[in-house]
Parts: sequence; structure tokens; C-alpha cells
Amino acid sequence: MIRLQGVDKFYKQGESSVQVLHDINLDISEGEFVAIMGQSGSGKSTLLNIIGFLDDQFSGTYFYKKLSVHNYTRSQFSKLRNSNVGFVFQNFKLINNLTVQENVSLPLLYAGAKRKDINKRVLEVLQQVGLKDSGKDLPTNLSGGQQQRVSIARAIIAQPNFLIADEPTGALDSKTSDEIMLLFKRLNQHNNTTIIMVTHDEKVGNQAKRLIRILDGRIISDKKVVLS
Repeated sequence: MIRLQGVDKFYKQGESSVQVLHDINLDISEGEFVAIMGQSGSGKSTLLNIIGFLDDQFSGTYFYKKLSVHNYTRSQFSKLRNSNVGFVFQNFKLINNLTVQENVSLPLLYAGAKRKDINKRVLEVLQQVGLKDSGKDLPTNLSGGQQQRVSIARAIIAQPNFLIADEPTGALDSKTSDEIMLLFKRLNQHNNTTIIMVTHDEKVGNQAKRLIRILDGRIISDKKVVLS
């Protein structure tokens, strides 16, 4: 589904430029659950931004579903992102003065879906993430784990082709982190949801099916995870 070939990324720093990704070659198939791990500053979030069509300023080639997208305009990348990717962030990025139901419905509202269809789909995904009775609550009345479940519901409501999860357990305690990872694994196994996750936590990374390690902007390891 995703193929990166010879991808390099530079950032301008005054008169000079700093290379943060070096010759990235990566294939991700539909239905995979991939964790990308690395130290702070290793380039893992930069790589995630490229994969998720958030960053179009890179060199090299990017094939998505066998179509070359690396020369797309910013507007084309935006359309590609909106129709194909769901995002889950460390800090949830919920709108606190909107109810859970309203937060989750936003992607479908932006897509112009009918209100009746939106309400039905919101109930479906809230049940899927274990929050079927929380639709009328405000995010501030929920625990961190519940807020992350709302974030996941919002990410999957439009049935994207893949999920991007950037440190999704970073703000959670270990018990809640385990619950969120169980939800990700269920989505991957039962719905065949493709998940690409960045984490610095070994325990979290080892719960994916494939673990990619990145150091100084280079992929140094890419292995299937042997689940115990």
C-alpha cells in the first residue's frame, strides 16, 4: 500500500541545511500494524509526517497504492490525507467545548455526510471503542484513557485506509496504555485496520506486529515482532 524509495528530508537552518532522513526505503502493506521506534530527534516523527501526507517537502519517491504521489501539489496532498488517513495524537487534540459525539462526528461533517448517517456512524464507533454511553459528555469530564478512545473513534469514523498514531500512549499511565494498545490490536485484527505508530516505549512497540528502529534519520532495523 505504501512504498518509500530513497526518501531524504532536509531542514533549513539559517544559510545551511540539516539532513534528518537519509535514504529511507520502506514498504508497508495493507493490514499491517507497524511501530516505529527511536530516540528523541532520531527522525521518527518526521518520517511519520511524510507517510501521513502531512509533509510534502522531501526528496525521493512515494508510491501510495501504486500511484506516485511524491510530486503532488500541497492541495493534492491535503485531499489525499483527508480521504485516506486517520490521526491519533499523544495530547488527544479534542475540542473541549464540544461533546464526545460532536468531536467524533467532525470528519464526517467536513466530508459533507448527512446528519442521520453521521449519528448512526458515531454510535457505531463509540461502541467499538467502549464509550457507547459517553456521547453527551464533554472531554474534560473524561479520564485520559477515555479521551484517547474518543480520539481513536474520531480517527476511524470515516473508515480511513490507515491510521497514524504519534506516541498514542505517551500521556497515559501503564494500565491505561495497555487498554489503548488492546484497542489498537483489536482494530487491527478484527477490522484489518492498517496502523503506523511512533513510540519511544519498548513495551508499546513490542505489541505491534512489526518493529522498525530508526537512528539519526536512518532505518537500522526492520523486523517482525515475535509475540510471547
